[in-house]
Amino acid sequence: MVYTGCWEGIAIIGGGILAAFLIVAFSRRLFPADVLRDGHHATGNLLAIVGTLYAVLLGLLVVDAMVRFERAMDGVQAESNSLADIYLLAERLPAVQRDRIHERCRTYARQVLELEWPAMEQARMSMAARRTALAIARSLDDFEPRTEAEKTVYPAILEQMRQLWDARRDRGRVAEFGIPTVEWVTLILGAAVTVFFAGLFSVANLRLQAVITGLLALVIGLNLYLMSLYGYPFAGELTVSKRPFQIDLAIFEGAYADGPAHAGEVRPPDADAPAPRPGG
Repeated sequence: MVYTGCWEGIAIIGGGILAAFLIVAFSRRLFPADVLRDGHHATGNLLAIVGTLYAVLLGLLVVDAMVRFERAMDGVQAESNSLADIYLLAERLPAVQRDRIHERCRTYARQVLELEWPAMEQARMSMAARRTALAIARSLDDFEPRTEAEKTVYPAILEQMRQLWDARRDRGRVAEFGIPTVEWVTLILGAAVTVFFAGLFSVANLRLQAVITGLLALVIGLNLYLMSLYGYPFAGELTVSKRPFQIDLAIFEGAYADGPAHAGEVRPPDADAPAPRPGG
């Protein structure tokens, strides 16, 4: 995942706390202190009910957004794995089919990185990348396996082509559909009602009531910020990384032939180097 900043979070949380202070001031002007004291118990009971319902709803939606983000990460990794497997399995095919698949795999990885990833920030997909993916899936329409090696590789590469296409469709669906507007409206209205009930408590010290209500708005704002981060896996300040496709393209172009492709890889020991002495 890639995290690019926190300005959106500052706006959501800061705006929520400011709105909470305004709600407290509004409730103080709307109801006299003696009215607030008389309705203290009823307000507390209603706040417990409303707060519990809102907390459950908010928690479920935050978890759902986080699960959606994790699935998007897994889907991108699965798609890039299928693309790499297609490229590697094509090594066992005749030269015509092998070169055709290799070129289309390189083109697809490049189009996903250069065209599709920026487009997904606007909930769009690249038509050129889709056509290349279809071309990959149809690369073996004119091929009939003859040798035992080809008969073994043929069904395996067809399966990877199917998985590549399915993973691409899933990625497009996640990029196109984020959090529905009705969910945002429900959460914002629920937050306003919950904070308003908290502002109806009869607290003699206005500063103390503002602090309590502000802390409540802070917790709600943090959860709404998590919703905005995880609810849009390919847009916003926290996005799914495109590094799997970058690694694929680099492998296809031979960039990692003599070096590590991942941070966890280590170079093999030099074969010509003398073996270390025991205890040395």
